[in-house]
Amino acid sequence: MPPQINPVLILGAGINGAALARELLLNHIPVVLVDHADIASGTTSWSTRLIHGGLRYLEHGETSLVYESLAERERFLRNSPEHVAPLELMIPVKSQFAGLVSSAAGFFNLPIFQSGNPSRGSWAIRSGLTMYDFLAGSQQLGKHKRLSSQRWKPIGFDPSFMDVFSYYDGQIEFPELYVSTLIRDAETIAQQNSVRFTLRTYRRPKPNGEHFEFENLLDFDSPTDPITPSALVNASGPAGDETLEQLGIPSNRLFGGTRGSHLISHKPVLVEKLGRTGIYAEAFDGRPVFILPWNGGALIGTTDLRHDGDPEVATATPEEIDYLLRCVNSVLPDVELKHEDITQHYSGVRPLPFVPEGSTASIPRGHWLHTHEGTPWPCYTIVGGKLTTCRSLAEHSAETILKQLGQKQVANSQDRKTYEGEKPQISPGGRARFVLQHLTGVAPEADTKTAAAASIEKLNAKTMADVIERRLMLVFDPTLSVAHLEAVADALIEAGKLSADARQTTIDQYIQRMDTRFGKQVLPA
Repeated sequence: MPPQINPVLILGAGINGAALARELLLNHIPVVLVDHADIASGTTSWSTRLIHGGLRYLEHGETSLVYESLAERERFLRNSPEHVAPLELMIPVKSQFAGLVSSAAGFFNLPIFQSGNPSRGSWAIRSGLTMYDFLAGSQQLGKHKRLSSQRWKPIGFDPSFMDVFSYYDGQIEFPELYVSTLIRDAETIAQQNSVRFTLRTYRRPKPNGEHFEFENLLDFDSPTDPITPSALVNASGPAGDETLEQLGIPSNRLFGGTRGSHLISHKPVLVEKLGRTGIYAEAFDGRPVFILPWNGGALIGTTDLRHDGDPEVATATPEEIDYLLRCVNSVLPDVELKHEDITQHYSGVRPLPFVPEGSTASIPRGHWLHTHEGTPWPCYTIVGGKLTTCRSLAEHSAETILKQLGQKQVANSQDRKTYEGEKPQISPGGRARFVLQHLTGVAPEADTKTAAAASIEKLNAKTMADVIERRLMLVFDPTLSVAHLEAVADALIEAGKLSADARQTTIDQYIQRMDTRFGKQVLPA
């Protein structure tokens, strides 16, 4: 690496920022990755946790995005089997011919022929799945099929459904831990290539001419040196416009995110009906709903509502919770899902481009690197993006940045594995501890304090939320108790991340956070 190249400064340590950091480091470009909170604490943590081609994107003519996503789905399955596993999805349908003309009109961008009826019948679904299989090519997962009634009728679909198809996509149970894996891989690459890689969490960048200084947002963090970047990348997701405003970079509005809320249930009858197979169905109003086996329970989502507030405090509203309950019961009426069956909920904002009007479903789901003019350094903002395409987005973005810096691309991550050896066999509910062992060496049966200490020492965790929500994944454990919080607090104290005097206050505040943000009750010790 030529010595005159300063680090690229990436603002936002979510899945896109971390993937881009890794891609640049592979090409011997130094990186400073900064976030005002924890890694993966934004949109990355609030998704439906699928690695998929985007079947419904075909209706809006986004064929190239589906093709790209399917190629990336296969790379995820091949390169990171500790994180991503195949998931069979059933699509029940209510008629033969509904939606066929409208779907074709959307695919060919002929709005005059599109119908206001969102329903999709067997022919429309079969056509879409056939195109999906074609775009996927000869890959790891099997082609779609029509299920026999003996297979699907015992599940208890609403009588309005007359036929069921199935196909495969991928599921990433914990994208939060995948970001930790990307960070670990970036550290390894930097060491191998003798290139600087610095991760700074809980820091707020302060521009000063061509330089950046960093405000510490946690009392125990040490001061950091200022840097003069060779380029700046705004990868802060749906808060991207606010980031530009804080940095004093003029720009038209780029983001118009939509809120997606999810429910988690451990109701036995629902978990039993799903087994290892998910459902992708039309709900009572024709909108699609996912009902997925996930982490020993069921994950239900999602809504798609325009969101203009602070994305960091997005919460599932009572109306959204009622809506999702009604969706499930319109698909599986025998389950009789009620409020008391919901273990918790979560909600986040998608980093979609700003589209002032129209349905949220029609907002483009692609991604691009927006270039800003008139800045002291090359400056870019990542617009859009989703879990599935984080690697390809990073590769394409790195190409642009390398060209601007006058450097040639010498490597990419297309075949870079995060896991070697045979495909792991992971039991439902056991993936978080499996990945934690892979990253830190701590045994799956280790007690909470030991596991917390490992995540603090080796995975950059600094707060109780970092440990519980994005390392140990205890936030999704229905048995989360005060004893867990006490063990994490003690690990933070021993690591110098929390004062002993603040122990009880921190625990009390976190119990309140669980209630307000997740609708979750922490059990007594």
